[in-house]
Amino acid sequence: MQHLSAEHVSLLSELARFQIAAHEAARARTEPRSEAAANFAAQTERATQDMLRRALALGDRAPVTNPLREMARRLGMTLDETSSDWRALAFEALRVKLDVSRERERREVGTYDEATTIFRSVMANRSASHAAALPRTASQFYDAALAVQAPDATAVSSMAVPFTPSATTPTETEVTCHIQNQTETSRDEPENAAPIAEPNRSHPPLSQNHALIPPVASPESAPKAPAMPREEPRILIDQSLLSDKARAALAKGPNIEFREAFDVYFELKELGYGDLFESRQKRFPDKGANWVRSSRGNARKARDIWVDVLGNQPFHQIDWTEVDGVLNVIRRIPKYHGKKKNLLNTQGVRDLVERADEQELAMAIAAKEALAARGKVTPAELERADLDAKIPRLRVATFLRHGRMANRVGKMLKAMKLIEENPFEICFWTNDEEKALKANEEDRSRMLWDDKIQKFFASPVYQGQCEEKDYPLFWGPLIARLAGCRAEEILQLGPEDFGSENGIAYFTVCNMTGNHVKSTAGERRIAVHPKLVELGLLQFVEMRRRQKQSRLFLDLNRGKSKDTFSELYE
Repeated sequence: MQHLSAEHVSLLSELARFQIAAHEAARARTEPRSEAAANFAAQTERATQDMLRRALALGDRAPVTNPLREMARRLGMTLDETSSDWRALAFEALRVKLDVSRERERREVGTYDEATTIFRSVMANRSASHAAALPRTASQFYDAALAVQAPDATAVSSMAVPFTPSATTPTETEVTCHIQNQTETSRDEPENAAPIAEPNRSHPPLSQNHALIPPVASPESAPKAPAMPREEPRILIDQSLLSDKARAALAKGPNIEFREAFDVYFELKELGYGDLFESRQKRFPDKGANWVRSSRGNARKARDIWVDVLGNQPFHQIDWTEVDGVLNVIRRIPKYHGKKKNLLNTQGVRDLVERADEQELAMAIAAKEALAARGKVTPAELERADLDAKIPRLRVATFLRHGRMANRVGKMLKAMKLIEENPFEICFWTNDEEKALKANEEDRSRMLWDDKIQKFFASPVYQGQCEEKDYPLFWGPLIARLAGCRAEEILQLGPEDFGSENGIAYFTVCNMTGNHVKSTAGERRIAVHPKLVELGLLQFVEMRRRQKQSRLFLDLNRGKSKDTFSELYE
């Protein structure tokens, strides 16, 4: 689907997930029904499929217009229904709804292509424990049940199975089905194993008297699947350096809890380990300290969001489809959550997102009603009302950072062989996907000052009211404006960072004890701008040198969370 944007792919994914989940929830809560009712439900889905095929053939997008509008509203998206992108989105939505209807038809007759999350959890626990722990009869039944093969989905329409009259009926129900790749019965098979009926091709594909319910093999006759033992953990870091809490979490194996996994990862990063947990690696404490200063705060935010939405469940129970759904929630978290009274997280992230959606809709409706009260309203005014009502959501860079953090934790556990699959592999974005996400994002983080800088320079500190404590406010913006440096690079400058070559004054931005730059690429030598020389920067530097000071700005303190000057300066 290269003709669709990443945002539209996300919308279609959420549409499919919602429609299947809603259908499944409704089915789970209904009372037992008759065979005729099951057949009728399946026929209804087939009628829906015929309608969708006709719509696809004619290019009629009406059947998906309202569902797309509603899903876009829930996700905080704006759809332009006059564009070619809308037509492509709606056409794919028809195909998605057709697939959803086929899946619902299978589920109406009891056919499920995938094992449940609970079953996968049981399998993971089973492979990690000894079969001898089960009673003999239970163990035999369990092994046999695990060996039952799911029926071929392509054979569903050609099998007809009578309903069992009652759960207490003593007579056995006759079961007929097509047998593919039938093998001879083993000599060791119990004599009382249920015989397999010959194929009965006299049944029509659809019968009013038979529901399309797939046969279930008898546990006694099913071949036993060999147990697949889980690989031994392979933890190639020095565990003696870890806290007791971290060692206890790793000892749980696949049952390590979600939050514990994050905390173990954080502890390893603080110790100076990299992300290559597949092999033994050196530890660099300086890198660990840098990670604490620059990344730990954001990493903890990511952990808190993921655990809030997914729950603190055993890691191996997390399914990638759950992760995909959570990504859609994280994408819609308000940008200023926790900073505005109406956007406080009081009952969880999901509730916060839903409240933001509701507030956005209410503001848009109120604005449009106010416009309507004035008289004639133009389309441009209505569009402006919708845009003004939008609540800013997390920046794409923040969203990607939260997703990638969870993926790193999953990679760590998989490398240590504590889990077999990393459910967070989906939290990976190609460069093209990242560009597509950022394409529609308004980014004002590094906009030029333009004429607004004149108002800034009219402030008291630039009008002669500058004391020594105000020096960072005076020189910081000037050096940033004329030399193109980051705030932290400027605020940590000292007299020894300045020099001259061939009569040209310069200063050096570099990593050294007590100094930090964003990356090695940030280390550089920068010529002092003539305007800075004219304003007296070099005289200021020389004064600090005579005072034998190590910094230009003496009164600045480092922040406690990031250990940077810019944390408090901003």
